Amino acid sequence: MTKKFNINMAIFFSLLWLSPPILSQQQESSSESESESQPDGSVIEEIIVQGERTFFALRMEIESTETEVYNLFNELNSNDEFDVTCKEELYTLSRISRRTCMAAYLRKEEAYHVGDYVQSIQLGGGLISGGLGTPGSGMLLTLDAVKGEVHQKTVAMEQEMLRLAMEVPEFAAALQKLTELLGALEIMKRN
Repeated sequence: MTKKFNINMAIFFSLLWLSPPILSQQQESSSESESESQPDGSVIEEIIVQGERTFFALRMEIESTETEVYNLFNELNSNDEFDVTCKEELYTLSRISRRTCMAAYLRKEEAYHVGDYVQSIQLGGGLISGGLGTPGSGMLLTLDAVKGEVHQKTVAMEQEMLRLAMEVPEFAAALQKLTELLGALEIMKRN
């Protein structure tokens, strides 16, 4: 009997402890409705409280902001080879698609190297001369392939992005928002 009494008392005191905030909220909401209907035209402030973002929601916000940044960049940049497109791609031995964003010149270079790789499979050799002799043993992209023209275009594209960020405030703001979201994602991953 005393156990039931203790539980009932605990519930009673917790309700008693919670009732003042609930009553004050009800009084505030009734006073707000009264003040909204006042004819003096005063503006009522609105306070928005957001909970913590979920990992999924943050990823979706990053994807949306990333799309916004690349769309702005594609409109503003002076070279069509720098236009960035994002695609959902499936990787080998996976059924999970990943979003990859890549400049046009990189997609072209990747397609070229995939063609070489496929030819090496058909010929029974690899891309690297003196390879192991097994079909397809060559690498898709080598360090030497990236060092030349691709590297120069990457540097030029980075310079174009910096120039646009300094000249176009809307682009700079979108880049800053993306950077902040990516930082929040890194913090969330660590915790």
